[in-house]
Amino acid sequence: MVELGQLEKHHADFEKRNVRVIVSSVEGPEDAKKTQASYPHLKIIADENHSLSDAVAVMSPHSAPDGGPTSAPTTLIVDGTGNVRWVHRPEHVAVRLSPDQVLAELDKNK
Repeated sequence: MVELGQLEKHHADFEKRNVRVIVSSVEGPEDAKKTQASYPHLKIIADENHSLSDAVAVMSPHSAPDGGPTSAPTTLIVDGTGNVRWVHRPEHVAVRLSPDQVLAELDKNK
C-alpha cells in the first residue's frame, strides 16, 4: 500500500484542486475501516462484492495469490457531474501512477 501513503502525503495538493481521492478495494468493510484509519485524507470504499469493480470492468480473474479474482490497478478522473474525464490502466499490475502524475492529469483535465 505504498501508493496510498504517497497519495496521503500529497493530500494538500489534491485539496488545493478541490479533488477527493477515493480508493476502491475488494477488501471487506472491517479491513476497509482499518485502511481508512491509516489514510484519513483518502476515502476508502469496501467493494467486497465487486459492484464498483465490475461496473468499471477492472476485475481480473485468477489474478489473486489464491487464484481468485482481484481488481487491476486503475485510475479514473471523474468530474463533479459524474463524467469520466480520464482513465489509466497500466499494462502491468505492479505499476502505479505517482501522485505527481495524477496531479498532472488533473491539471490537464480541468
